[in-house]
Amino acid sequence: MAKLLERIKGTVRAEICGIFPEAVLNACALGAIVFWDLESVDAYTLRLTVYEKELEKLRTAAAGAMCELKILDRRGGSRDRRLLRRRKWLLLSGALAAALLALSSLFIWEIDVRGCDKLSQGRVLRALEDCGVGLGTWWPGLSADLVRSRMLTELPELAWMTVNVSGSRAVVLLSERLEKPEIIQEDRPADILAGKTGIINRVSVLSGKPLAAKGQAVVRGETLVSGTVDSLTRPARQVRAQAEVLADTWYELTAVSPAKEELKTGEGRVSDRFALRLGKKRINFYLESGKRLDERDKIVYEYTLGIKGLFALPVTLIREEQVWPETAPAADSGRAEEMQRRLYASLRESIDGEIVSSGFSVSRSGELLQVTLRARCRENIAVCRELAAP
Repeated sequence: MAKLLERIKGTVRAEICGIFPEAVLNACALGAIVFWDLESVDAYTLRLTVYEKELEKLRTAAAGAMCELKILDRRGGSRDRRLLRRRKWLLLSGALAAALLALSSLFIWEIDVRGCDKLSQGRVLRALEDCGVGLGTWWPGLSADLVRSRMLTELPELAWMTVNVSGSRAVVLLSERLEKPEIIQEDRPADILAGKTGIINRVSVLSGKPLAAKGQAVVRGETLVSGTVDSLTRPARQVRAQAEVLADTWYELTAVSPAKEELKTGEGRVSDRFALRLGKKRINFYLESGKRLDERDKIVYEYTLGIKGLFALPVTLIREEQVWPETAPAADSGRAEEMQRRLYASLRESIDGEIVSSGFSVSRSGELLQVTLRARCRENIAVCRELAAP
C-alpha cells in the first residue's frame, strides 16, 4: 500500500553536490521536507529521495547552501499522468472493448447440442431456431420452460430437453424417446405365411396345422401353417401357429458404374481463401463465390474468437482450403471386385439365413460397367399374421 501511495504522489531521486552538502539536510529538517534512502557517495556528494511536490523546496534549499542539485530518476506522479494523457485513446479503446464484450455476452453466439443419437444436429438446430434460440438471440429474454415445451412439440422424438446458457454459450442437453417395443399377445390366433417365394427345404411346426411340405414351391403370401386346428371330438379351434420354415430362395442383384473412372492419387495445387462472419452476416474476401467446385475439393476451417467451452464472440474467421487433386484412371479389375464385394455384403445383410451358392457376371455396355450377382440362399421365410377376432 505504501509503494502504491508513493507511485501516486510521485518520487524523485536527486543528487546534491557542494562543499557543504550537509547544510541541505539541515535545511530539509527546518523546512519539514521528508526524504529517505540517504546515500553518501563521497565527502561532497549526497543522494536522497523526496516526494515530487517537495522538489522545488529541495532545489531552493540546495541553492541556499551553494550546492548543485541533479535529478537522477523520476517515478510515478506527473510522469504517469502525462503518460496516461498521451494514451487516453488507448484507454478509451480498452474501455469500449470491455463494454462491447460485456454486451456481447448477453447474446448467444455458440450453441452446443449434446445427446443426439438418432436425430441429426442440423434438425435440432433448425427446431431451436424456430423456437427462438439461435445465433444472436438475446438470452435474458428466453424462457427455458417455453423453449422446452415448444421443442417437445416440434420434435416428437424427444423425451426431454433443456437449455443452459453461460455467457454467450448455450448448451442444449436432450434425451431421445425410446421406441415402444412390439407387444406380442401370445393368446391371439395367427397363421404362418411365406414371406418370400421359394422352394421349401424343411418345416418345423411347434403349433398349428401344416399346409406345406418339403420340396413344395410357395409364393410370397401363401399360408404355410394354419392357426385353425381340426379336432375329432370338438369343433375346430384357433391357436397361434408357430413354426420355422427353411426354403431355398434365389436372388439377382445388379450394380452399375461408369466404365472409365478417375481416382484421386494425391494432392495437387492448393489455394486458400478467407471470409469473415460478423454475427449472422458473412463477408467474403474473394470474388468467385458463385462458381461451382466440381473439379476441386473444399475443406472449411472456422476460428471463432473466444475461449472454447467458456464464451464466444460474434466474430469468426473462415478459411476455405481448395485442393485440385491429381487423378489417374482406375483399374477395371479393381473396381469390378469392389462392386462384387459390396453386392455380396448387401445380400448377406438382407437375408435371414445363409448364402448357399453364388456367382458373378461382369459386362460392359457403352460407358457403363455392369456387375450382376446371382445367388441361392437358404433362409427362414416364416411370417406371422394374426387372425381376425371371430
